[in-house]
Amino acid sequence: MFSAQSSPETRRAYSRLALLLAAVAGAVNAVGFVALGAHSSHMSGHMATLGESLALGHRDSGWLSAQLMASFVAGATCAAVLLDASRHRKRGRHVSALLLEAVVLGGIGVGMAGSVGVRAPVFLWALAFAMGLQNALVTRLSGAVVRTTHVTGLLTDIGIQLVQMMAWVRDGLRGEGAPGLWHRLRDLPSAVQFERTRLHVGLALAFLAGSTLGPFLFLRHGAVTLALPCAVLGVLAALDVRLSALPGAASSTSPGR
Repeated sequence: MFSAQSSPETRRAYSRLALLLAAVAGAVNAVGFVALGAHSSHMSGHMATLGESLALGHRDSGWLSAQLMASFVAGATCAAVLLDASRHRKRGRHVSALLLEAVVLGGIGVGMAGSVGVRAPVFLWALAFAMGLQNALVTRLSGAVVRTTHVTGLLTDIGIQLVQMMAWVRDGLRGEGAPGLWHRLRDLPSAVQFERTRLHVGLALAFLAGSTLGPFLFLRHGAVTLALPCAVLGVLAALDVRLSALPGAASSTSPGR
């Protein structure tokens, strides 16, 4: 996403794609909690729950967390397989993963609509699968720069980058005095050094927006709400066909945060 070999237009296009995916993840995660009582992308919490249940001898209470983590890994594995299979394509490299996620979410919506009031574990398994798939997709797409299904890494990066921004402004003051400070402050919103900072702030806000809008619509319209993220994924798949693949994006295997 931030390859020096990619054009500014391509980076902006992939940034918009990531923002929309963050909104989708926020909506799916929040709807899953409201409808089924568990978060589908909060793997740190599920790992902690599993550890606590094992420590207390309550193995049954940690079984669902173990299942959701396994489903998340299965989704990430599936995304990696799909991306490897399409790595030689110049366009539409991510279409198969995007459409698979849309199909999974659509199937969950249909299943929940036909099973009103039923909290079948299979729905949560499928949601965790979809979130694992999306997280791996964006990890490979961005070269491990961003995640869209959780915000822990985003908030950490924002904190680090805020210090870098303050140091950048401070260096302007030291080098040129008040005029240098003014120029740095004026250029800060558009400085290329902080392109990633702007993206990370946008991703966090997009996740929050999805987490707010998803439950709001679900409480009023039910499982049909999942048609909205499916539509977004379909549009993104169509747009991806129009974008040239970024050099090296599909070969990144950096570990997640």
